[in-house]
Amino acid sequence: MKKITYILFSLFVFTAPLFAQSEIDALRFSREDLHGTARAMSMGGAFGALGGDMTGVSVNPAGIAVYRSSEVTGTMNLMKEGSVVGDQKANRTDFNIDNIGFVGYFPLRNDVMPLINFGFSYNKLKSFDKKVSARGDSRGTLLDYIYNDYQGKLNDGIIKSPDDLKWIENEYDPFLSQPWLPVLGRNAFLLNPDQGGRNLIPLNMKGERAFAGIDTRERGYIDNYDFTVGTTINHVLNLGVSLSIKDIFYSLDSRFDEDFNDGGYTLNNWMTVKGAGVGAKVGAIYRPVHSLRFGLAWHTPTWYALSETYQAEMLENIESYLPSYDVGYEEGGIHSANFYNDYDLKTPGKIVASVATVLGNNFIASLDYELVDYSKMKLKLPSNSSNDPAWYDGDNEIISKDHKMASTVKAGMEYRITPQFSGRLGYAWMQNPYDADLVRLGDALIAGSNTIHRIEGDTHYFTGGLGYRFNRNFYLDMAIVYKTQKDDLYPFPNYYINDALEVDAAPFSLKNNSIRGLLTLGYRF
Repeated sequence: MKKITYILFSLFVFTAPLFAQSEIDALRFSREDLHGTARAMSMGGAFGALGGDMTGVSVNPAGIAVYRSSEVTGTMNLMKEGSVVGDQKANRTDFNIDNIGFVGYFPLRNDVMPLINFGFSYNKLKSFDKKVSARGDSRGTLLDYIYNDYQGKLNDGIIKSPDDLKWIENEYDPFLSQPWLPVLGRNAFLLNPDQGGRNLIPLNMKGERAFAGIDTRERGYIDNYDFTVGTTINHVLNLGVSLSIKDIFYSLDSRFDEDFNDGGYTLNNWMTVKGAGVGAKVGAIYRPVHSLRFGLAWHTPTWYALSETYQAEMLENIESYLPSYDVGYEEGGIHSANFYNDYDLKTPGKIVASVATVLGNNFIASLDYELVDYSKMKLKLPSNSSNDPAWYDGDNEIISKDHKMASTVKAGMEYRITPQFSGRLGYAWMQNPYDADLVRLGDALIAGSNTIHRIEGDTHYFTGGLGYRFNRNFYLDMAIVYKTQKDDLYPFPNYYINDALEVDAAPFSLKNNSIRGLLTLGYRF
């Protein structure tokens, strides 16, 4: 066999009809993080019943009616993100602007509806910036997974013939029509014809155990822009509504390698996703007495239109393991062209219930409860697509099976030490969105050739901060936010045949942590 090169075709961009998204992609863009102003973050983000803060308005738009003056504000964030797998550590440090906002206060001199306020705010909802490294012995191997994936798709008729996987220079590109993992395996000699030439068999690694390595680098964000209007009725009931526009950018570079005694192979993937979405929020805050407030808000689903580009390569050095009848091998690999795909995503909606107490001018305590049903995530084809509208029905059925309702609880308190100086503490817990069977079985559905993924655990935030008012107009808030989360890091999914574990991915235990320092400057007028 001659060495395979795929350089000419990498200069072009193609659409791959059989490439699709999966539940991993849907969750990546549906699950948000805890971000906001320094005051709100230092109180665990629990501002749904308080209002009078840009983050409070983004949680519950009725919070805009709490303002009795106009305001401009901005928040800076310095973050250090870390991940630990065994003795492997990876860190990233970033500086971002997390929040910019303006509220306009317009009194109406009306006893029933004394004001109407308008506002615009930018809030960062999620940062994807992360590096992960992991090393360790494998139980199952990527070779095992690719072979079983090939056999399953062959039996299901998705692959018609082993010959359909073979790339032929200037004549046939299997990446256009065939599942990518078997294509990469076949053209990197991990799958080879048997001696009769009729069937593909996996490379015989002589019973050696692989030493596996994972390296991923993620970058990107989900940004949210809210246009909000709100009013108060008789100074008792606040009402608000927001139009939300979201912007997504995400990029991934991933590398997975398995080394044996006399060689090995490496799978590289590159992916970039860009897009935008639209949604809305409605909310109310009821104040039966001066010291007690109840809030309720509903965030509609977000409808995203996303565009993705992706490419992959398999590099190998496996001459020592090739069958004796396979001659003419040269070390090399197979590299796909740069492909693209457009798809739509509907995220689940969110319900936020809140309660807060304000005791005099010195003490505030607040509690928020959020509920999101992640089983309602939906992947869809763009409206102008010529493909079958039922394209994602199977994926959406798996999404509804593998995900559940997940809760988020936020709690915070503030104590005014002096008229100018305040101290704050908070905590937030974000429940993982997975059905228990998915966590136990570890058989998430992947798309394309990027096999590395995380099954995320519950997330905990410990927060605190200080606030200082220079005068009736200027103020400064500071916050520290510590986040911790434990995940299962899978090099590829577990593979089952008739409920029996055929390929054991043996996931790594991934410990995530981040610390953020936030500074908010505000001016009221």
